[in-house]
Amino acid sequence: MGNRRQEEEVGSAHWRLKVVAEIQRWSRQVLERPSDHFDGLPPCPFARKAWADNKVKVDFGGKKEVLKSCLNWDDSIDLLIIVTEDWEWGEIDDWCEEENEQLAEDDLALMAFVPDSEAVPPGQPVEELEDWEPLLEEPYAMVFIQRLSTVNAASDKLERQGYYKNCTTEFLEYVKDRRTR
Repeated sequence: MGNRRQEEEVGSAHWRLKVVAEIQRWSRQVLERPSDHFDGLPPCPFARKAWADNKVKVDFGGKKEVLKSCLNWDDSIDLLIIVTEDWEWGEIDDWCEEENEQLAEDDLALMAFVPDSEAVPPGQPVEELEDWEPLLEEPYAMVFIQRLSTVNAASDKLERQGYYKNCTTEFLEYVKDRRTR
């Protein structure tokens, strides 16, 4: 029994495998499903293809790993997800926004995903997330790294399709600010 508990500890190989499986499951059950809120499009219309084309990579670490990944960006992927370890959640949103100002010059963008964060949500109804069943009890934070130009081009396309029509004013401001970087 003690060995099983040790395997579940944050940072263990077993925990990391479960995190990757959970992220893939979250993508299938939440991000890839059509949503009334997003005018019939999934919350992330590009997720399914990115996973199918092996263009998503999941890694683990903190600020150093995020910065190292940005310095050594690999264009063979579309999205790098850094699952944070040993990083105070209260710092992540602000740190990512500060770094985004600099990273825009390198055509990169960070997006923090911190449970219970006050970051600007799109306003998607909770009812659309009811089918989501996590594999792990303990939540974790993530930092998504992508090419800024790719995110903005996708955002422009989605806007023309009515994707943002039900989003919060705060979220629309976030999208507008990202486009002007």
